[in-house]
Amino acid sequence: MKAKIILFFSLLFFLLVLPHSIVSAERSFTIPSYENTVKIQPDGTARITEKVTYDFDGSFNGATMDIDTAGLPDITDLRVSVDGVPYVSAKTDQTGTFTSHYVDDTLKIRVFSPTETAKKEFTYMYTLKNAIINYNDTAEFNRKLVGMNWQVDLDHVAISIILPKATQDGELQAWAHGPLNGDVSLHDNQTVKLDVDNVKAGQFVEAHVIFPTNIVAINQNIQAVDKKASIEAQEAKLADQANFKRTLSKTIFYGGGLLLLLLSLVTVSIVHLKYTKKKTTVFKDKYFHDIPTDMSPAVMNKLIFSKLGASDIVATIMDLVRKRQLTIEELPDVSGNKKKATYTISKIPIPSPIKLLEHEKRLMTWLIDKIGDGEKVTLKEINSYAKKNKTAFSSSFRSWQAGVKKDMKAYDYFDKTTASKASKPLIGTTITLIVIALVILIFSIYSQTFSIFACLVGILAFAILFIFWATAFPVKNQEGAEEFAKWHAFRRYIKDVGNMDIADVGSIAIWDHYLSYSISLGLTKEVLKAASIHFTQEEVVQHSGLLYYYYGGALISGSTHANMNADFAQSFQSSFESSFSGALASSSSSSSGSGGGFSGGSSGGGGGGSGGGAF
Repeated sequence: MKAKIILFFSLLFFLLVLPHSIVSAERSFTIPSYENTVKIQPDGTARITEKVTYDFDGSFNGATMDIDTAGLPDITDLRVSVDGVPYVSAKTDQTGTFTSHYVDDTLKIRVFSPTETAKKEFTYMYTLKNAIINYNDTAEFNRKLVGMNWQVDLDHVAISIILPKATQDGELQAWAHGPLNGDVSLHDNQTVKLDVDNVKAGQFVEAHVIFPTNIVAINQNIQAVDKKASIEAQEAKLADQANFKRTLSKTIFYGGGLLLLLLSLVTVSIVHLKYTKKKTTVFKDKYFHDIPTDMSPAVMNKLIFSKLGASDIVATIMDLVRKRQLTIEELPDVSGNKKKATYTISKIPIPSPIKLLEHEKRLMTWLIDKIGDGEKVTLKEINSYAKKNKTAFSSSFRSWQAGVKKDMKAYDYFDKTTASKASKPLIGTTITLIVIALVILIFSIYSQTFSIFACLVGILAFAILFIFWATAFPVKNQEGAEEFAKWHAFRRYIKDVGNMDIADVGSIAIWDHYLSYSISLGLTKEVLKAASIHFTQEEVVQHSGLLYYYYGGALISGSTHANMNADFAQSFQSSFESSFSGALASSSSSSSGSGGGFSGGSSGGGGGGSGGGAF
């Protein structure tokens, strides 16, 4: 159940954080900066300079630029440069040249400038005739200066539209259309500036500017109609629509995000108070000097500490050695290199007559019968099998884990009725959160806007609910609360025993049993250190089973009481855990013409098919 929940939240995270995924390739490029300067001439033509900064990652031959001139004469005076160096118009693909030709109403430009992982600035200068229309009561410039055909997003767009001379106060009006996060401003009654970040591929940035006709008095592109009032009315309508979208966006992003968080917090608080009140235990000591319940190390680690990994396999093997089902023998490498030694795990011909647990049987079948020859298996054979049969190896590991979980069912430490009741509001809230998150996501895609606030608050809301659900359940009953308290006290005892008086340590036979638990608990060094301090060499040799064995048997004979040889313990456990771990790892308002935010929609300007990229 928890695995499914984790998978769900992982998928949800990527849906919220990465709504527009990008597939990585061997080469890529970004456009961190796009600048467009439009200088209006007295005759109504526009001298345009487009500067595009590319950040190339990998090998590229050059850049492309499309200029849409639908409804206008062909552009003239085209000049191209790269990093300030002029390029020559040609019909070849030689470095330092560019080609240009019309396809329908679009001028296609290819600039040949081979690049290997570097930044370059491509500049396009040209003249656009009839850019201004003179009506009876106003002159108009209306054009999509960023078209919809760019291959990638434009990180920052800066546009300047400069009139031949300054207007009087209030005569210059400008609006912009495109992403609602943009800003349009007026400077010195002569210049209009548009700034916007993160213009997505497929979006456009449109400028709509009106000013007195005397600014372009010799313009011959004339339409003898009154137009100013209809332009202002059209832009007022578009501004109202954009401001409505901003208000709606704030409501959905901020309101929706806060609603997600509020629902999560309220649900967690109610469920916590009603169903997960902490049990008061009778046992309150800091240490517990005995094994609380005789369960296997793997079952203990999964049941009590919610952990299960390679160390628990080692602990299970050593516990089977203690139960006289298996033996382990070190096989030195012919080179004498200790690090290259391997180990043989063998079945005892006549094992102790005990009933094995399900996960113990599955482990022996997996390692000895499936990988080994039915009687024994070496660590090298396990390593080799794992590398060649990753899927089968992982499947067997999951089967062993399932065996551990099956053996856990013997311990009735949890209140299933309470957990069932508590799951209903948690499931209901989860479904509600998903619906709200999907509404926010769909609106984000539709409006082409993205809210970091809604994303982060949404993730926080789901995280709070998930973490609470994963950690508070299942709910322990009274017996379970007592057992958990004792096992945690037992772990503290094992961890601190090296600093205790010998009178508090207990018999060496007990420490034989403790050892297999210490492996799962990650406290093997503490146990071996305590044994080295508190027991003599003779006591280990004469009275211990597993402890003596884990120290390496005969290797102990040349050691002193103060530093018993633990090479076997460290080498075997490290090699085995490394083997298994390696295999298993395998917002502003729209303006009324005097500046402000962008409006949505379009005022009908040309140039929408413009764009560019790289090849």
